[in-house]
Amino acid sequence: MRIIAGSRKGARIFAPKGLDTRPTADRVREAAFNLLDPGGAEDAKVLDLFAGSGAMGLEAMSRGAAHVTFVESDREACRTINRNLDKLGFDDATVLRQDAL
Repeated sequence: MRIIAGSRKGARIFAPKGLDTRPTADRVREAAFNLLDPGGAEDAKVLDLFAGSGAMGLEAMSRGAAHVTFVESDREACRTINRNLDKLGFDDATVLRQDAL
């Protein structure tokens, strides 16, 4: 998996091992961000529910989001999100280990 646009374009990100988490595909993330106006993620506050690897929120941060809150119940997935944040050098994020419902 990789970041598809923004300041970290092309950077590879980690995904949790196993079949419990299925990261959002590149095409799906691209389609979701294409629905926004150009620059629509800039300075946004983003909530990434059922975050998994954090791919959607990380993509938003790469595109200029001011802050992302990741909500994920799986301990290993939360570790993966934190690992991705460290790898990409993103500071303005909160990772909450809890049920999104």
